[in-house]
Amino acid sequence: MALIYLILLVLVGILLPTVYAQISDGHDILMQKAKDFLYAKQYENAITELNKILEADPDNVYALTEKGNIRLIQGKFVKAFQNFEKSLQFEPKNIVALNGKGISLHNLNRYDDSLDSFDSVLKLDSRNTDALIGSGNVLLKQQQYDDAILFFNIVLEESPSNIAALISKASALSSTNQYDDALTLFDAVIQLDLDNIQALTGKGQIYLELVEYDLARDIFTDVIEIDESNIAAQLGLAKILLNENKNIKSMQLYDKILSQDPDNIEGLIGKANVLINLGRNDEALEFFDEALEVDPDNLEIANNIDDILSSKVDTSLDLILLITIIGSVTSVISFVIVMIKIKENTRLTQKIIIAEEQIEDLVDKFMNRTIKSDK
Repeated sequence: MALIYLILLVLVGILLPTVYAQISDGHDILMQKAKDFLYAKQYENAITELNKILEADPDNVYALTEKGNIRLIQGKFVKAFQNFEKSLQFEPKNIVALNGKGISLHNLNRYDDSLDSFDSVLKLDSRNTDALIGSGNVLLKQQQYDDAILFFNIVLEESPSNIAALISKASALSSTNQYDDALTLFDAVIQLDLDNIQALTGKGQIYLELVEYDLARDIFTDVIEIDESNIAAQLGLAKILLNENKNIKSMQLYDKILSQDPDNIEGLIGKANVLINLGRNDEALEFFDEALEVDPDNLEIANNIDDILSSKVDTSLDLILLITIIGSVTSVISFVIVMIKIKENTRLTQKIIIAEEQIEDLVDKFMNRTIKSDK
């Protein structure tokens, strides 16, 4: 019996390394395919190969991290965050995943959480370039432009041709309306990398801000020729169409963006704005609500919702005032119908509190006027 047990141990010792080597070789082949697709900018094909690895090995940190990086390139920040977060469950001090998580959170406007992620990296590596640039980018979003530029300059002092730092500094300059200096830096990046999508879209955004729609359109179109699924360029084109009141074409483009990334904040807000232009406020509210679920602290979304709901209340009050002026039997019935409709509108009762005392006061005033007119 002992001899049989010993033979089994020997066989396991021989077979396990062979099986593991075969699995490892299979993963290496799939990973190389993913890298080839990534190099060719065939991002969804790269994701497919990485998913094959994760089906066999769900805890593969490298595959999860690479998948997150691809989602970052695609601008799909919610999915990117989910990949990095899962990767960190297995390897909490993975610097690439921590930086990726920080970048994802930054683009989702969760600035404090983003800074925490970058701080975790800097505690492990105080000179980490990605974390320094990432921290600067968060400060940039928080409109602390001078502090942000200091972070970028730290990186550029050691590496003057660092493309990420150049792009971020250009973005900071653009945010302070220093468009000429920003364009100079974006052009410097393009000289280093002719097809740099971030630099190209950065230039496009500047021309969009300057209402140079033709220049912006040309640049965004060039970006899409490089990467047909680039969301930033599609958003730029959609906004141009929106500003030109080409609402149908703009909506089609926003629909395309949301089909690629259903949680894209700018896409949801953009489509809502198109619907407002088309007078479809109820549908616009649905998209603003979706955007608010993704980013609960976004003041722009909350203000847009309040504007629409306030408009609805103003319309209701205008009807009530009109009925009050008419003062007929028919108007009494209409008034009651209007009040019932207001109370039945669950969205309004949830979002805007109309005090019962105010409604009762309006009813009392209306009835007093009716009694006087009858006399």
